Amino acid sequence: MIIAISNQKGGVGKTTTTHNLGVELAANNKRVLEVDADGQSSLTISFGKEPFDFEHSICDILKRDPIGIEECIYNIKDNLDIIPSNLFLASMELELTGRTAREQVLDRALKKVEANYDYILIDCPPQLSILTLNALAAADKVLIPCQPTYLSYRGLEQLENTINDIRELVNPELEIMGVIATLYKVRVKDQNEILGLLQEKYNVIGIIRETSEAVKGIYDGLAVVERNPKLPISQEYKKIAEYIMSNF
Repeated sequence: MIIAISNQKGGVGKTTTTHNLGVELAANNKRVLEVDADGQSSLTISFGKEPFDFEHSICDILKRDPIGIEECIYNIKDNLDIIPSNLFLASMELELTGRTAREQVLDRALKKVEANYDYILIDCPPQLSILTLNALAAADKVLIPCQPTYLSYRGLEQLENTINDIRELVNPELEIMGVIATLYKVRVKDQNEILGLLQEKYNVIGIIRETSEAVKGIYDGLAVVERNPKLPISQEYKKIAEYIMSNF
């Protein structure tokens, strides 16, 4: 099962969601590969690593003369591997733009290792770029973190249109797994109203309240679910992971 964690808006918790779900799934004896498809390398850094600590990265998979994807996979924890990213990914995006079947480069690579994992999670960049299209073309499901604000809610329509385009062009089986409401401020009236709209239109599989605890510990490479598993945010990510394991 390949899951793209995507939203064209930045700062909505995509990387935090990818990091915590991957760690929690791995803790439940699921074999997990996390793919950092963002040139900012936030997922790589969240595991306590520097982007250039690794000899190879996602860039080496996407170039015209790629190396084997197996050489770009690094073990991080028990049951958890990562394909890291670095700043060179921006130039790779330019190279991809001029190629035929450019949306399917990542898909072809991941198919070679998909059978080795229960879940492959792709942390998408915060825009509808060629890298996002590659992730959607490779994915079975899309998981959408979305802050319950009006602009974020309206932005989901653009992402839905892109998903429909990918379905028609290269990946007819692609489906939206659900939406995770992130950075939720329970005392803000407007956010409660938008959360209601999200729940009416989408399958909201989790609600993550805004908290500074989400990013504490990343300097040590620890997700909040492992650093402090009793926190409400950790419990919510655990419930989301349980939902995924029970349904997919």
